[in-house]
Amino acid sequence: MIDCSQYKQMIFDVDGVIFDSNALKADNIRSAAAEFVSRQEAEKFTEWFTGLNGIPREIKVHKWFDDKSTAEGILESYTRRNEETLYEVAFTAGARQLLETASKSHELIALSGGEVGEVRTLFERWGIRSYFREVLGGPKTKQENLAPVRLHHPLLYVGDSRIDYECAAEIGADFVFMAAYTQFFGWQSYFAGETGVRIIQTLEELRP
Repeated sequence: MIDCSQYKQMIFDVDGVIFDSNALKADNIRSAAAEFVSRQEAEKFTEWFTGLNGIPREIKVHKWFDDKSTAEGILESYTRRNEETLYEVAFTAGARQLLETASKSHELIALSGGEVGEVRTLFERWGIRSYFREVLGGPKTKQENLAPVRLHHPLLYVGDSRIDYECAAEIGADFVFMAAYTQFFGWQSYFAGETGVRIIQTLEELRP
């Protein structure tokens, strides 16, 4: 159990931390890509896409696909598929209870690589928008979103991707990596020499 009482602010990634949405989004981007390219290329692209979780979709899709019309078509299909499926995803274990409790004594910030409108709609539908001072997302990067935000240390960042870890390091936040729902394959070896990183499986292991 990690005691979070010392922190003034807590930053939470969304997909794979607050909501169990990583697998759903992977299925959606795979299906969207398969409308425009071969199934084999769609699979390779999806593996690469999910390996960069935390980076906005627009950046990733346009980097992989040189053809603008293909990239825009995939983005449109992906957004549509998310709109049809995303808002029924479940919370990760312990997420709702932790956020409700933590919001009473901490300033909470949600920081997603997902499209900000989707994230805010998801929060509104599940009744957790009021727990957060800020709900931030794409198409801006996480670093761009945090640049104008007034941060208060000590600060805790909870994420499930390499991008989350790098972002936490840039702002001087303590970092907790949440492993149960992550798509960051190889995280064990990546964090093996990082003594400052604490590992949890779910948010049930945080005590606000």
